[in-house]
Amino acid sequence: MNFPGNFKALGKVSIFELQKLVLSLTPQHWIGDTQRQKKYEVHNDTQSIGLVYDDDFRHTNPSVLPPFQMFQEAVMPIIRVVAHYYDTSRVGAKLAPLHGQGYCIRASLVRLNPGGEITAHQDKNFSLAHSHRVHIPVVSNPNVLFTVGDETLHLAEGEIVEINNRRMHSVTNDSPYERVHLILDWVIKGEQCCCADKTHPGVACSPQNCMDTDRMLTPCHCFD
Repeated sequence: MNFPGNFKALGKVSIFELQKLVLSLTPQHWIGDTQRQKKYEVHNDTQSIGLVYDDDFRHTNPSVLPPFQMFQEAVMPIIRVVAHYYDTSRVGAKLAPLHGQGYCIRASLVRLNPGGEITAHQDKNFSLAHSHRVHIPVVSNPNVLFTVGDETLHLAEGEIVEINNRRMHSVTNDSPYERVHLILDWVIKGEQCCCADKTHPGVACSPQNCMDTDRMLTPCHCFD
């Protein structure tokens, strides 16, 4: 989702239990699902384990996948921290009485290979444009750098950071070690995209109403 800025720090969380699980994984755990890499060339240097995920990138009724059971006890405390942040935010608190509580539409563990990169790209579909993309580094080191827009940072283990996925963003892992992030997409029900007032004032966002801006066919300059 678009917002003023590139990164938004939401807080910190203990990743001890999740990190312990991740470091115990075998190579076989990481090769069970290759859809992300086949569909998006920018993710060729990554492997992922979907926890809450749908290939159609739906915006409602998320599917909880079998691997979630393995990570549930370690992941749920983190999800609850993210939920509290958005539920008590100005927008979340305003919209919840009208539309209901927010929810996690996607959650995945994503590993970036040693020496690998995720090349610069923007996220271009309805759900990615209308949800908050949150990164929690689980295994990382100072040589992993995340660039969003014109800003480059190292995200430390345990930090909770929303990225502006509507801007160009990329990651480099200039180290001999893997990098693993827990990536969550959080939906505040009823929240509209930044272009809503210009492109369909007074009408709810939908894949049809937002198609041109979601796919970047109509440039967005809301927070330039």
